[in-house]
Amino acid sequence: MTAVIIAAGFGSRLWQTSHQIPKTLLPLGKGTILSTIIERLMAAGISELIIVVGFNHEYILRYLEENPPALPLRIVENLQWERGNALSVYKVKDYVGSEPFLLSMSDHLVSVEALKMMIDHPERLNLLLVDPFIEDNFDLDDATKVRQEDGYIVQIGKELTHYNALDCGIFRLEEDFFNAVEKAVTKGIESISGAICELANERRIKTLILDKANQWLDIDTPEAYDFALSQGMPVS
Repeated sequence: MTAVIIAAGFGSRLWQTSHQIPKTLLPLGKGTILSTIIERLMAAGISELIIVVGFNHEYILRYLEENPPALPLRIVENLQWERGNALSVYKVKDYVGSEPFLLSMSDHLVSVEALKMMIDHPERLNLLLVDPFIEDNFDLDDATKVRQEDGYIVQIGKELTHYNALDCGIFRLEEDFFNAVEKAVTKGIESISGAICELANERRIKTLILDKANQWLDIDTPEAYDFALSQGMPVS
């Protein structure tokens, strides 16, 4: 299965405007946030990787040239990286075809066990990995909330007040996701969550639920980054 990492954005909640290096290249363990994500994807069984770049992409390109992953890699550039993140995913439409693919954010660390669960799930339907252990989350205020019913996503968004799971930032997507992006964009919504809402309206996206807590972390703030460093964030 192909994995897509979107690494086009600036990451303003973690970086100050004076920083030029994309936050996915922040040091972590023996490498960077990006290399840790790639290592976990490879360990989970991913066979091909697509990375969508945008903001100061030359730093990521140089890093990958100096630290090439041990699997086929394609780089796709999003010149509209300042717009919604769904547009970054849309850039890979012609490369993934009709096959399902794994989508990862460039600042979410997810356990290999959870990634394997997503890859190996037999149902051909859009999937979102969700965390039901809400009280264990490191930064609940910043987390994207999910309301699910009977395994299907009903609502998603950071501002939800009634929810029963959290978005872990890992999707397994089908070809109809791109149609959902197009529908959302016509409504002026360019976020991944906006496209997921379109799929939810058609009952075309289900949740895959973590069976234990603390299998993922969103490194979106200085506090979350410090927490990742303090934990050592092992690969599995």
